[in-house]
Amino acid sequence: MTGATRLGRSGSTARLMAAGLGVLLAGGACSFTPSPETPAPVAALPDSFTAAEDTGEYAPLRWWETFGDPTLNAVVDSALVANLDLREAIARVEEFRNRYRIAGADLFPSIGLNAGATRQSTPANIGIGGQITGGDGAGAPADTTGGPGGFGFFGDRFDFTTYSASLDFAYELDFWGRARNDRSAAVRDFLATRADLETARLAVIGAVISTYFEVIGLREEVELSVENVGLLRERAELTDERYQRGLVSSFELYSVRQLYRNAEAALPGLRTALFEAEGRLAVLVGRYAGDFTVEGEPRLDLSPIPALLPAALLEARPDVWAAGERMEAARHRVGARRAELLPTLSLNGSVGLQASDPQDLFDADQYFLNLIGNLFAPLFQGGRLRATVGVAEAQYQQLAASYARTVLTAFKEAQTALRGFENERQRHASVLERLADAQASANYQLLRYQRGVGDYVSYLDARTSLVSAQTMMVSATRALAEARLAVHRALGGAWVMGEEEHR
Repeated sequence: MTGATRLGRSGSTARLMAAGLGVLLAGGACSFTPSPETPAPVAALPDSFTAAEDTGEYAPLRWWETFGDPTLNAVVDSALVANLDLREAIARVEEFRNRYRIAGADLFPSIGLNAGATRQSTPANIGIGGQITGGDGAGAPADTTGGPGGFGFFGDRFDFTTYSASLDFAYELDFWGRARNDRSAAVRDFLATRADLETARLAVIGAVISTYFEVIGLREEVELSVENVGLLRERAELTDERYQRGLVSSFELYSVRQLYRNAEAALPGLRTALFEAEGRLAVLVGRYAGDFTVEGEPRLDLSPIPALLPAALLEARPDVWAAGERMEAARHRVGARRAELLPTLSLNGSVGLQASDPQDLFDADQYFLNLIGNLFAPLFQGGRLRATVGVAEAQYQQLAASYARTVLTAFKEAQTALRGFENERQRHASVLERLADAQASANYQLLRYQRGVGDYVSYLDARTSLVSAQTMMVSATRALAEARLAVHRALGGAWVMGEEEHR
């Protein structure tokens, strides 16, 4: 039989095996993954957050720009580029991107190139040589070839040198869907990690905005506190002069002095808080404390938020997205672990050239072919495989409960944030009216003093009340900004008004 004939028959066998594998892959593959189910609390999610006439819908945009503050936009953009938490989250996404590529590799055969040289030297009186010679070399004819290598004439030893070059492959048929489910689970883990990145982005942006308004608010409070200390110092000095003339009691004198000392004592704490907030903002944008400052007046969007926002937009929240993807990953792992209970069919083989002389290594007649098919059925492993399935099923139930809890928590946070924003808008409007009254009172007392019908002390008291109202206004403005930020965080972004709001 020629080498070409042998090669042709071997090739026909390989083609038949490949055709059989194709039939199995096309028609016989199946999966033991549980059917997807929506947890009961998620299925019962209300259509909207609150019952109201004004409506709105989700808008995936650069939601921090809705505050209308160019300085804030620049600070957020700086944080998105340089924040170290985001860099860490981005690297974690790349890690899981490569993990799912690793998991998907099991769906393909592994192929490798192998080249080697083997030198073997064994006594002639062992193995087949020992059986022919009786095990001690006795009765063997003299070596007439001048050396080892002849079949009928033996020396004392067999010496072989073999050179080979081959292409090796191994493949496990994914008949029960184990590899496919593991790959799907890895893909879901990757998507969950991407959602974690969006969660980190949302957290960083929220922290930047909150700290930005804190810095601006504390800066205004420090300025107002300095003004207030000056007014109270002047008020205390005038009260002391009036006390010396017997015009006021000692109780009034000490009361005014106490107000002055309290305001003076609070000023260093405000300056420390401002310095600490500026340092936190610098770290958020990847800078050293003291190496980053912001200037400008904050602009606050006081427009209402549509109350009738669809609750389905909670799906845009990255933590809800991540929880859902992890639940799906656990579901696919159940299918993968169930598949491990069943028999596996694997193929291994190699095809290449082999010769005892390097010059003959590339002769087509020196080919060799090895094909091995292996069917393995796990019969007894001490319950390990079934316990592994139980672990996967329990993890799936845990993550399903975690997903439902995440959705419920997200809905509660959105409801609370929407209600809190409306309450802060009312408080802001009330403080604004008080500020207007305080300003009117200060203007009136100044006019009386300029006309000589009012005293300077009354004017100072009106100025002090105005500063107090201004300080309260700073606090109310910051609280309103924080409330609006809480809505953005709870909804995972921004929104636009419904059609009826534009009519």
